[in-house]
Amino acid sequence: MELARRHLLIVTGALLALGLVMVYSASFVVAEQRFGTATFFLERQCVYLLAGCIALAVGSLWDYHALGRHWKIWLGLAVLILIAVLVPGIGERINGARRWFRIGSLTFQPSEAAKILCVLGIAGWAATRGEELRTFTRGFLPAALLAGVPVALVALEPDLGTAALLATVLCAMLFVAGVRLVYALPFLGIAAPAGALLAWEKLGYVRDRLEHFFTGEYDPLGRGYQVHQALIAQGSGGVWGAGLGQGHAKLLYLPEAHNDFILALIGEELGLIGSCLILLGFACLVWHGWTVARKAPDLLGSLLALGVTLMLGLQAAMNIAVVTRSMPTKGISLPLISYGGSALIFTLFGIGILLNVAAHPPAEEAPRALGAVARGNGRPLSARTA
Repeated sequence: MELARRHLLIVTGALLALGLVMVYSASFVVAEQRFGTATFFLERQCVYLLAGCIALAVGSLWDYHALGRHWKIWLGLAVLILIAVLVPGIGERINGARRWFRIGSLTFQPSEAAKILCVLGIAGWAATRGEELRTFTRGFLPAALLAGVPVALVALEPDLGTAALLATVLCAMLFVAGVRLVYALPFLGIAAPAGALLAWEKLGYVRDRLEHFFTGEYDPLGRGYQVHQALIAQGSGGVWGAGLGQGHAKLLYLPEAHNDFILALIGEELGLIGSCLILLGFACLVWHGWTVARKAPDLLGSLLALGVTLMLGLQAAMNIAVVTRSMPTKGISLPLISYGGSALIFTLFGIGILLNVAAHPPAEEAPRALGAVARGNGRPLSARTA
């Protein structure tokens, strides 16, 4: 898997470099206006990137078998920080949602940490259960509890997009590990519609976004302003783009141009070619991540690689769909590209875990002793899907 590992590093580095350039291009106008210095967001992103590189090194060097053995700690920590952020006086409420801890001038989003912690926890738990996963009482019920609690806490912030992303990833991991889908179908058939109805009734902004998306109502100065400006920016870029730094959307027309909607500015300044290169980069990450998951020496490695790969790929797909108006507007960043501290740091930690798994001999080359890790209950994904 050395080739996949090398390609993962190259693609990650390329996306990070492009992201750093585009964060500056997208933010220097608003940074100058708000803080009096055009490099405000760039300087912070460089600090976040340095911290992220340290996190990547830790994730790649800390043997994933040791990480998996502490699954109780990771799940407990994820639940703890997700509960803490909901407590008034501890969690910071911004724009009607309680999703952040504030430390001085910095903010930390616990759901970003919880996504990776849950992947670690669920993978470690599933790798120790063996055939018990196929039962209802010792497999499905504890799996539903371990995955459902953090998902519900994220939804309570409220952050429904991240909750849906986390639920999809954890369910996929559990299904691959051996939890029977037949047990989950009745539960999903009740829980999903009930959750959707509750969100529709209690969260007005969700109802507004869905109505605007499905009715196609033309409201360029109201509910559809942000996505309308994003489409204008992408369309005006054409095939080759207006040129780096020459975009107009960042001139206070497009909110969050350096964050959730940075792809729109890439489309304007680097054109369709630039946007397609971004898609190609994430496609390469997903492909090589899947290769690592398929060839991992044991079930624990397979599940960790699968979880990280799905988290990266699905989040990128959701962001791209929002910016191109292929799904209702949702505040979710573009991994490795968008401005943001906690998201960048924990994304790079996840990629470090992926590199960690890739550093071990693949399933067909692994010695028999390696298959005994995670208490002897894990099989590589390639063996399970053969």
